[in-house]
Amino acid sequence: MASDEKRPKRLPDRVDRVIIEALAKDARIGVTELAEMADISRATAYNRIKRLTDDGVIRGYSAVVDHARMGLGITALILVSGSQPDWRANREVISSYPEVEYCWYVAGSADIVLLVRLADTDQLRDLVLTRLQSLPGVNSTQTLTVIDEVVHRPVVTLPENG
Repeated sequence: MASDEKRPKRLPDRVDRVIIEALAKDARIGVTELAEMADISRATAYNRIKRLTDDGVIRGYSAVVDHARMGLGITALILVSGSQPDWRANREVISSYPEVEYCWYVAGSADIVLLVRLADTDQLRDLVLTRLQSLPGVNSTQTLTVIDEVVHRPVVTLPENG
């Protein structure tokens, strides 16, 4: 998808940002409360949410989960390097791995960066040494184990002039 196709028809304004940030903190917030926070009518709040959703700015709603309390105490970033012709085929395989929370194709010293959540180091070893390194075209992997999650922002917004 070209970058122009990802860009909304119009960039979110101050009211949109209030709505987005409130929904990111609590997706179950009532429209009346949301309208009050944004200083708009309920009908306008509904219309803003619909437009933000239709434009793809809001892509869905989800619960924020404590992975460690779910038994997923290991968080790691895995940098994967390899030959370019195989990446397209490997997208589907990597996407099927349930422990992969995020997968980015990147430019730089690695070709793919994965954010993974696992129960223990045995699962991490299996993912890296057995499954990832056996994919066609994978030349190397580098694993960075997270020791402390400092910041997690479900939404990053810029100031109106930014």
